[in-house]
Amino acid sequence: MSHPLRADLSRRSALLLPAGALAALTLPTAAEADDERALAITGLMACTRAQRWVDADVPYSQSAYYNGYRTDCSGYLSFAWGLARPGLSTYSLRRVGDFITKPQLRRGDALLSPTTHVVMFDKWADAGRTSYWGYEESSSQGAVHRVIPYPYWPGYGDFKPFHKRGMTPA
Repeated sequence: MSHPLRADLSRRSALLLPAGALAALTLPTAAEADDERALAITGLMACTRAQRWVDADVPYSQSAYYNGYRTDCSGYLSFAWGLARPGLSTYSLRRVGDFITKPQLRRGDALLSPTTHVVMFDKWADAGRTSYWGYEESSSQGAVHRVIPYPYWPGYGDFKPFHKRGMTPA
């Protein structure tokens, strides 16, 4: 079923736009809207999506699923970033992004330790950039949004800033 605005745009604008331009202006169909993986993800959208798991108090598990995603740290980030279900592992996340520097960190990026854990960066918690607000699936608390020391608590891995290719901050 087509979105009413899409049909209206098609009737009113088809003759005024160059061929192919209408597709860029139309709204997603209901099926596309239901499948959020089809949408371009921005850092703000990723954080908004991550907040859903916090609000739903999704518990951590390496064997359970929530809306088709594993409820571990990498499944959580995969959901927030709009990646395919059931989500990538901390190791395979490297296929969709690149390591960056601390000054390049933007909302929606991650702090990744490929063999242990991943946290999504929201914003700096202090002017000195020694801690940040992050989203993570914590084995002891489930999905949380909390202040984390940069890059992560000592002894939990070698965390480096990481950016999903194609994601913009806003």
